[in-house]
Amino acid sequence: MKEKVIVTTDGKVYRLLKNRKEIEAKVKELAIRIKQNYPNAINPPILLFVMTGGLYLGVDLSRVLAELQFKFNIDYVSLKRNYDQDGNVEILNYPRTRLNGRDVIVVEDLIDEGLTMNFLHLLLTSSSFDLRSLQYCTLFMKKHHKELSFKVKYLGWEIGPNWLIGNGMDSDECYRGQLDVYQSES
Repeated sequence: MKEKVIVTTDGKVYRLLKNRKEIEAKVKELAIRIKQNYPNAINPPILLFVMTGGLYLGVDLSRVLAELQFKFNIDYVSLKRNYDQDGNVEILNYPRTRLNGRDVIVVEDLIDEGLTMNFLHLLLTSSSFDLRSLQYCTLFMKKHHKELSFKVKYLGWEIGPNWLIGNGMDSDECYRGQLDVYQSES
């Protein structure tokens, strides 16, 4: 069988890391765990997608949760990390749903360095939001992230430092729609 490889327009080579079947199996595993952890929720938990990459995992996850007859709400937050010296994070869109008193599960495709997610955690645990509970779900987390100010309860895979594309992850906003996930050679 031929190895699946993507060569980007800038000449970088990406090799298959996880195929669609592996991703679907992991998403189902995460969904089952989520359903088990919210057996008697008064209000449906809110899946808070971190845009844009978290949309892909979020859609996959929400479809499996629906098949499991699990009730949930969906909202999103858009953040932009500036890759300057400060690494500041900008909020492009706040959640529309009133989060006070609700169980919130943040859904993100990848925790890379952890700076953006630490920022979001600080925002969601501020006095502006009085959440009932806050959990994190990610398909991938790099081993060499910064210290996180939260625990990831629903983790797909822990991976090395290589760049990923596919299933929501991009290279210059391209390749998000690939069903498989690929990692760079270096």
